[in-house]
Amino acid sequence: MKSKRTLFLLMFVIGLCFAMVLGPLCSAQHAVVSIKNVSVQLVETRPPVGNKVIRVYNIIAVLQNSGDVKSDEISVFFYDPEYNKTTTPPIKLTPFNVSLNPDENKTFILNNWPTPLTGDVLINVSFKPSLSDVLKTQDNSGSYVYHLQIGATRKTTSTPGFEVAVVLFAILALLVKKQIKK
Repeated sequence: MKSKRTLFLLMFVIGLCFAMVLGPLCSAQHAVVSIKNVSVQLVETRPPVGNKVIRVYNIIAVLQNSGDVKSDEISVFFYDPEYNKTTTPPIKLTPFNVSLNPDENKTFILNNWPTPLTGDVLINVSFKPSLSDVLKTQDNSGSYVYHLQIGATRKTTSTPGFEVAVVLFAILALLVKKQIKK
């Protein structure tokens, strides 16, 4: 009985040692690229021509490689919301084909995007491998939709906190009424 327990403990310790030594060596290494942030900056507002105002924006996308190896070459694209996606090719952000090292952030920029659009505009930024022979996966491709409010600001019809004040006043009135009845 004692020899079975000793043999079990010996095999357990040897297995644990193998797992500790071979575990990190056998783990799959790959690059995991994702969009960390997308921002839009207004560069200028051009004088109106007729009833159209042209605004010029810079679109900035920050990609991050959270994997443990260098990524394949990645390209970042912007789909102009003014044009049809099926007939108009996307605009490539600079720098063009770039690999990201492990734990590296890289900034991609589209300078001077002019648009006459107003209201809520959807800015679609996506990335994928630059080479066509690299298989697209969720680790090396993706997209992000940024909501840009252009022009008229949204109008609010209520006063913030007014409802809270009314409820507090009603509770206070009930308490005073209750005290008067006593």
